[in-house]
Amino acid sequence: MRWFQQQWLHLALGLLVAVLAITWAGQRATDGVRANLDTRLRDGGAGADAALVTLEAEHLSALRAITFTTGVGNALAAHDSATLNRLVTPLQANSSVPMVDIVLPDGRVELAVRSKGAPAPVASRAGMPAIAQALRQARGHRGGRFSEVVIFRSGPTIVTVGPIRSGSKAVGVVLVMTPLADALGRLSQQVAADLTAYDTVGHAIATTASFTPGAIGPYEARALIGGAAILTRYVHGREREALGRLILDHQPVAVLGVSLKDNSSSTGRAVRLYAALGLVGAVLIFAAFSARVANRRWPT
Repeated sequence: MRWFQQQWLHLALGLLVAVLAITWAGQRATDGVRANLDTRLRDGGAGADAALVTLEAEHLSALRAITFTTGVGNALAAHDSATLNRLVTPLQANSSVPMVDIVLPDGRVELAVRSKGAPAPVASRAGMPAIAQALRQARGHRGGRFSEVVIFRSGPTIVTVGPIRSGSKAVGVVLVMTPLADALGRLSQQVAADLTAYDTVGHAIATTASFTPGAIGPYEARALIGGAAILTRYVHGREREALGRLILDHQPVAVLGVSLKDNSSSTGRAVRLYAALGLVGAVLIFAAFSARVANRRWPT
């Protein structure tokens, strides 16, 4: 009888150790999956910024094709919309850029070319600081060409701007544009994750997610744009999001969020479940073995 009691005491102690081991194993599995997910999120952010460089290059290629085409500058100086349309429209059609505006120094749009589905043209871009900056820096080392994110009424837009010359005089600018939502959609496919852009006060301005991510604090947004360490949070149920910087034209212009569903908890539960089933099986085997031994020692 004493032997039998000792065996069950050993079993109880073994069960305690096994439960602790199962809990530890489940947590390790959860932590491992989550660490891998966070690595994927960080890599996705870096990949999105790298892919954005390709989009910038496409913008610059279209811009240069327009500004270097003979006759464009003279046509703009003469307000000859028909000639501008003949020269610029084929260049836009042969590029991957959905929106091109040819704009006078006062902001009036002389010609607007759009791909199917792009936001509708507007009559004026007056008050847009990028126009004055491009004209002012036309003789600078970059020739007045740069890219930035601009919030239009149609939505946030990636804009590459550059001056158009007639002879030695800058007579206007060309705006080569892609809606930020379209750009994020393209980048999202490349990095296989949902992407969200947040403005400098932390509000989501464009996203590929099926839900609207909650805002981040203004302090956190400014810190991230300024180069603070990546932040990680949950934005919708089990959607885990890493927050970093959206880099455009070598400058941080917004906060970039990269999100994926976090399945780490279910993985941990699965590990604990399978381990628990194995433990139950071991207990049943032990109980059956003990019962046989007991029957042999104390026959009825």
